[in-house]
Amino acid sequence: MKNIAFWKQFTTSDIYMLSTLLSTTEVANNSQIDSTDIDLEKAGKWLWRIFSVVVLLFGLTGNSLTILVLRKIGVSKRPTFIFLFVLAITDSVVMVTGLSRYWILNTFELDIRKLSDFGCKLHLFVIYLSMQYSSWILVFVCIERVIKTYFPLHFIRVVTYRRVFVSLIILFFVLSGVDLHYFWTNGINNFTMGNCNSLKDEYEKFDDFVFVYIDFTFLSAAPFVLMFICNVFLVRALRNIQRGRASMMHNSFFRRTKRVSDKLTKMLVVSTCYFLIATVPVSVVFIVDSYRKHSIENSDRHSNAIFDFVRTITYLIQFSNYSVNFYLYSMVNGKFWTKLKIVCGCQKEKKRSTIQSCKMNSQTPSPNSSVRTRESEEELATIAEADINLTGLETQTSLSEIESVVE
Repeated sequence: MKNIAFWKQFTTSDIYMLSTLLSTTEVANNSQIDSTDIDLEKAGKWLWRIFSVVVLLFGLTGNSLTILVLRKIGVSKRPTFIFLFVLAITDSVVMVTGLSRYWILNTFELDIRKLSDFGCKLHLFVIYLSMQYSSWILVFVCIERVIKTYFPLHFIRVVTYRRVFVSLIILFFVLSGVDLHYFWTNGINNFTMGNCNSLKDEYEKFDDFVFVYIDFTFLSAAPFVLMFICNVFLVRALRNIQRGRASMMHNSFFRRTKRVSDKLTKMLVVSTCYFLIATVPVSVVFIVDSYRKHSIENSDRHSNAIFDFVRTITYLIQFSNYSVNFYLYSMVNGKFWTKLKIVCGCQKEKKRSTIQSCKMNSQTPSPNSSVRTRESEEELATIAEADINLTGLETQTSLSEIESVVE
C-alpha cells in the first residue's frame, strides 16, 4: 500500500520526464563508448598505414645492404655469411608477405587472402614458415659462434659449407612439415563465409587450441631458450679471454679487446632481449584470441576494440624484429661496416692503392734503395722485439679470439 501511494504522487508527465532522462543518459554512455571504440579502430588502422610502411622500407633497405655486402665479401668465405645471407632473404619474405597484406587491408579495405582459395592457403603457409625459419637461423648463428669460440681447432672440420647447406635444407623441410597442414585445414568455403579461415569445426579447434602452442614453441620459446644458453656461453668465454690475457697485454691492445668484447656483449644481450620482446607478446595474443573466440567477450564491441588495438601493436613490434638484424650486426662487426662503406661508395678500397704503390716502387728503384731497405728492416725488427717484450705473443691471439666470435 505504501508503494502504491508513493507512485500515485507522480503525474504522467513526471514519469515520462524520468524515463526520458534515463534513456538519454544511457544513450550518452553508449555514444561515449562507441566513440572510444571508433577512435581505437581508427588509431589501429593508421598505425598499420604508417608504421607498416616505415618498418617495411627500413627492413628491406637493411636486408638489401646485407645481401650486397655479403656478395662483395664473398658468401662462400665463411659459414656465418651463408646464415646471414639466407636470414636477410627470409626476413624480407616475412615483411613483404605480412606487412604488405595488413597495409593493403587497412588502406584499401582489401584482404589479399580472400582473392583465391589457394592464395589463402599459400599465404598462411609462407608467413608462418618464414617467421619460424628466421628464428631458427638465428639459433644456428649462435651455435656456430659457440663452436668457433670453444673449439677453434675443430671448427673448420666441424662447420663446413656442405653441413651448413644441409642443415638449412633440413630445417626448411622440418618447419614445412609443421606448417603444411594449412593446405588442407584452411581455405575459403561456405563454413568460413568467404573468409580465409579453418574449413571445418574440428580444424578450427585444432588451430585455436593446439597449433597456437606449437607455433609459440617453434617461433619463440625454443629458439629463445637456445639463444639465451648460447649467449651465456659466449659472454662467459669472452670474459675469460679478457681476464686471462689482461696481465700480458699492452694497454692499447687491452683497451681494443675490451671495446670489441663490450660491443659484442651488448649486441648479444640486446638482440636476445629484443627477440623475446618481439615474439612472445604476439604469441600470447594469439593464444588469448583463441579462447576469446569461444567466449561471451567476443560479442562485446568495446573489448574487441581494445584487443584489436593491442594486437596491432604486438604485430608491428614482431615485424620490426625482422628489420633490425642488419643494423645490430653492422654495429659490432668492423669488417662488415667497412665493406658497407665501400659498397655505398663512402670509402675506397685500400688494397688497390697499396698494390699500385708497390708497383711504382718496384718500377722506379732509387740508388739508395738497398741502404733504405736494410734500415727499414732493422727498424721493423726493433719494433717487433719491443712489441714482444711489452705485450707478449698472446696479445694478438687474444684479439683474434675475440674478433673471431664477432665475425
